[in-house]
Amino acid sequence: MRKMFMLLTVFAFVMMFFGTSTVMAGGDQNRGEIGQGSTYENNCEDQPCFEDAPMPGSSDTLIMQSANETSELDDTEIHHLLFIREEEKMARDVYRVLYEKWGNPIFANIVESEQAHMDAMANLIAFYGIVDPVTSDETGEFNDEAIAKLYSDLVERGSQSEIEALLVGAYIEEYDILDIWKAYDETDEERIQTVYQNLYEGSYNHLGAFVYVYELVIGESYVRQILEEEDYEYVMNFDTQANLAQEPKQQKGK
Repeated sequence: MRKMFMLLTVFAFVMMFFGTSTVMAGGDQNRGEIGQGSTYENNCEDQPCFEDAPMPGSSDTLIMQSANETSELDDTEIHHLLFIREEEKMARDVYRVLYEKWGNPIFANIVESEQAHMDAMANLIAFYGIVDPVTSDETGEFNDEAIAKLYSDLVERGSQSEIEALLVGAYIEEYDILDIWKAYDETDEERIQTVYQNLYEGSYNHLGAFVYVYELVIGESYVRQILEEEDYEYVMNFDTQANLAQEPKQQKGK
């Protein structure tokens, strides 16, 4: 069974690599429209309920701006930068642990993308002269207590089985999408919005990859965990610029 699971996963990535699906794990330089999602709801029907998970963008931990008082950002914009920086590290760290646990290549592939997301946020934080909340690159170490708790919960769940690990990956990407949509809506800084666009479209691809592999292996439809139905359909049907470039003569997009 384990061997068959791995073969199916590798097959899934081969199919995605050759552009037969829009679920390539990557594409973080792509651009796209901002999604319309604005809510965070998990009724816990058919899915594990993470009641203690921080609502996207609402962690109580806010590391204050450093000595650079000339920054034009307000507290909300700074808050999102700091939260998303650690949130991207949380995603990377969970995927590192789950790859070590199960050896599934989907986690190793997306780890690289999450590292790129972390680096993009670090660059923004440095540009605006804000103190970086990531003080250690060690796996599982966070300054934000809520993110640390979420990390522990997700690692525990994903360690139960490879199927649960795939569901954890999808959960993280849904969570990220809502958070980045919210952060995008609450800034008018073009530089920041451009990075957020790259991040949320990367998360679209990651979610699609987890859903694709999950459905291929389990033989059942994936059930959204946080996104509203309309938002989930939007994300799953979204065509990235990378996909558009592969089919330049075909009109696509929302």
